[in-house]
Amino acid sequence: MSGVSRLGIWTSDLFRISDFGFRVFPVCCALLVLFSLRALACGPFFPNHMLDRGDAVYDAPTADFARELERMALVPTRLRAKEPQGTYAEQTQEAELADLEAALRRSKRPAEETARVIAAHRVRRNQLLKFLDAHETWRASGEWVWTEEGSRRAQPKSPPPEFPRFEAVDGLPAEFADYFEGAAAWHNPTLPNKAAAREAWQHLLERPATDRKFKSTWAAFMLGKSWEQEDPDKAAEFFQQVRDLAKRGFADSPGLAAASLGLEARLRFREGVYTQAIALYLEQLGTGDQSAVESLRIVASKALAQREVLRGLAKDAKSQRVLTAYLVSRHWPTGREEIEEVTDRADDASTHWLAAVETAGVRDVDSAEKLALAAYRAGDFDAAQRWIKRAPGSAVADWLQAKLFLRAGKVPQAAALLARVSRRLPLEPPGTNTSTSFVESLFVVVQPEYGDHIPAGRQALADLGTLRLARREFTEALDALLRSGYWMDAAYVAERVLTVDELKAYVDREWLPGFASPTTEDREQMAPRYSDEVLRRDIRYLLARRLARLNRGFEARDYFPAAWQPQFDALTRALDAGWDESQPTNARAAALFTAAVLARTNGMELLGTEVEPDWHIYNGGFEGGVSAALRLDESFGVLRASPEEVRRAASHNADPETRFHYRYHAALLAWEAAKLMPNNSDETARVLCIAGSWLKARDPETADVFYKALVRRCRKTALGDLADRKRWFPILDENGNPEPWEPPVLRDEAEEEEPSPARELTPDDMEQTGESDVPMSEVESPRVSLE
Repeated sequence: MSGVSRLGIWTSDLFRISDFGFRVFPVCCALLVLFSLRALACGPFFPNHMLDRGDAVYDAPTADFARELERMALVPTRLRAKEPQGTYAEQTQEAELADLEAALRRSKRPAEETARVIAAHRVRRNQLLKFLDAHETWRASGEWVWTEEGSRRAQPKSPPPEFPRFEAVDGLPAEFADYFEGAAAWHNPTLPNKAAAREAWQHLLERPATDRKFKSTWAAFMLGKSWEQEDPDKAAEFFQQVRDLAKRGFADSPGLAAASLGLEARLRFREGVYTQAIALYLEQLGTGDQSAVESLRIVASKALAQREVLRGLAKDAKSQRVLTAYLVSRHWPTGREEIEEVTDRADDASTHWLAAVETAGVRDVDSAEKLALAAYRAGDFDAAQRWIKRAPGSAVADWLQAKLFLRAGKVPQAAALLARVSRRLPLEPPGTNTSTSFVESLFVVVQPEYGDHIPAGRQALADLGTLRLARREFTEALDALLRSGYWMDAAYVAERVLTVDELKAYVDREWLPGFASPTTEDREQMAPRYSDEVLRRDIRYLLARRLARLNRGFEARDYFPAAWQPQFDALTRALDAGWDESQPTNARAAALFTAAVLARTNGMELLGTEVEPDWHIYNGGFEGGVSAALRLDESFGVLRASPEEVRRAASHNADPETRFHYRYHAALLAWEAAKLMPNNSDETARVLCIAGSWLKARDPETADVFYKALVRRCRKTALGDLADRKRWFPILDENGNPEPWEPPVLRDEAEEEEPSPARELTPDDMEQTGESDVPMSEVESPRVSLE
C-alpha cells in the first residue's frame, strides 16, 4: 500500500494504480622511403565537439532539478517513505498479514491459533486479489469507444465476475475485521456508493485507542481517499489525521503518513493553491519519496503559466526556490517541430517570473545566481547582468559574466575571467545524489538526441579552449579542450593546428606513459570518456600516427598502444627490407608487397588521421565534424579561425588529402614491388591487380594506371589476358585467382565496359574490392610468391 506514495499527482485509485591521378605517387614515394629509414567496436562512437558550432560557447548550463531540491532540503521531516515491493495489492496484503501476526502475538494468543487466524485471513485476502485481477481482465475486454470528449471503454459483452463471499474469521482482532469489511465494500462493484466502506472505517476509528493500534492509519488514509472527489477539505483532514496518528505511535507499516503528503498536495494543486501544494510535496520529498520530484516539476510548470499567481509565489521563500530551480533545470530535445514554440513559451514564463521575483525583493546570493542563469537562458541579458551583480563571488555568476563579455566582443576580458572560473568549477559531478553547491548540479546538454551531457566545470574549460584557439594560444587551447572531454575539437587542434614538434613537446610534458592503457575496443566501456587514462591513450596514439605520416617512424613506436606495436614493427621491418638495395630483387619485392598489404589492411590504425580526411575518430565508418573549412564560417564572429590557424591547418594536411589516404601509400608500395618483378609473370599480374583494386572504386583514374600496367606488362598471363578482355580489373577469389568471367552476348562496341566512375561504396563493393578496413589478424595476405 505504501506504493501510493510514489504516485504523486496522477493516481486516483489506491490499488491500481578522386581527383589525384598518378601525380600523387612521387610524393607518397618520398614519404615512404624516408619512413623506411627506421620508420615507421560494436557501435559508432560520436564524440563531443563545439569548434564547428560558432555559438556553442554561448550555451548556458542546465541544473539537475532533483539534485537541486535535495540540496536545498527546504522542508525537514521525521516521516519516512517506504519503498514499494512488488505490486501495490500484494504489498498491501503482506503488510497487513505482518501487522496481524504482531497484533496476535501482542495479545499473547497461542501459536496454533495465531497461525490459524493468519491462514484464514490470507484466504480472504487472496479471494479479493483474485477477484480484482479477474474484474480488471473483464473490464479490459471492452472495446474502446471514441467520443467527442475523448475515449472510453464500452461495457464488455460477457458478464462480469461474481464478487466473492467472505467467511468470517473466528479470532480475528476487531480492528482488522473492521478494516477488511471496509476494503471489501470499497472494491465491490455492485454497491451504489462507498458509504459502507466509510462506515466500517469510521467505526474502526471510534474504537478505544488501545484496540486500534495497527489499522488506524490505514482507515484514516482510506477515508481520505474516499472523499477526494466529493469533499477535498474533508479528505485533507483525514490525510492530516494519518500523519498525526503515525506521530502518536500508531502502526504505519506501509508508510501511509508519507504517502498522505502527496495526496493532500494533489488536492491543493487541483485547487490552484500552489504554495500549499509545493510545501506538502517538499515534505513528501523529505521523507525520501522521489516521486515528489516529478510532482513538483508539474506544479511549477502549471504555476509559471499563470501570471496572476506569480507575485504571491515569488514572496513565498520555498515556492520561489522551487520555481526558480525548475526554470534553470529545463532543457529541450532537438528534432521536434514544436520545439521553437515550446521554447518561446518557456522564455516568456521566465520573463514574467523574473519580474515577479524582482518585485518581491529577493536578494540572497543563492537565489541571485540561479535567477541570473534563468535570465540568461531566457535571453534577457540586461536582467542577467543585474542578477550577476547581486551574486558576488559566485562561480556561476562569473561564468555567465564571461559569456556576456564574449557576446559584447570583449574577448580578452572573457578569456581572463573564464581562466579563473575554470579553476573554481568542479570537473566531476558529485558522487552522491546530494550536492553541496548549486554549481555541482549544473551540466550542459551536448548531444540532446542521445541524452549526453557534460559537467559544468568541463564545459567552462571547453569554452576557455575555444577562446584560446581564437586568440592563437594553440597549445593552451589543446590542453583545455582535451581535458574538457571535447575529443574531436582537441584532435583537430592537435592534428591540424599545432606543429608536430609542438604536439610532441606537449604530450611529453603532460601525458607521459602511465599504467597499461585500455585497448581500442574498450572505448565505449570507458566511463567517463574523459578519464585521464583514456585521454593519455588517445592523444599519444594520435601523435604516433602523425609522426609515422611525417617520416618519423623511429620516434613514433613508443606512442602507439601496445596492441598496435606488433603491426607497426612488422611494417617497419618490411619497409627496411624492401628498400635495402643490398638484398636480392625478389626478396625486396616480397617485402615491399608485404608492407603494401599491411598499409592497406592496417593503414587506418598505423597512419590514419584522427579527423579529416580519414576520420579515425569514427574508425573510418563515418565522416564529418570539425574541419579546417568549417572553422572559416563568418558567422562564428570573434571565434572564427584566425589567419594563423588557417595557415597552419592548410600546411598540416594529409598527403594526399583524401579519405583513406593511406590506400595510396599501400598502392604505391605495391607499384614499387611490381617494378622489381618480371613482365608476364603471374605474380606480377596478381600484385598489380590487387593494388589497383584497392583504388578502383573511389579513384578509377589512378586505378587505371595499374590496369594499363597489368595489360601491357602481363598480357600473356591469364590474369592480364582477362583484364584486357574485360577492360578492367578481374575479381580475385580468396586464393588470388581470377573468378570466371564471360563477356556479354551481342554487345555493341559503344557499350564496352569503361572504368566505373568514382562513387560511394555499396556493401557488395566492399566485399569484392576489400574496401573495408579490418585488422590484419582478420585478413589473409594475398598468396603472392616472388621467387
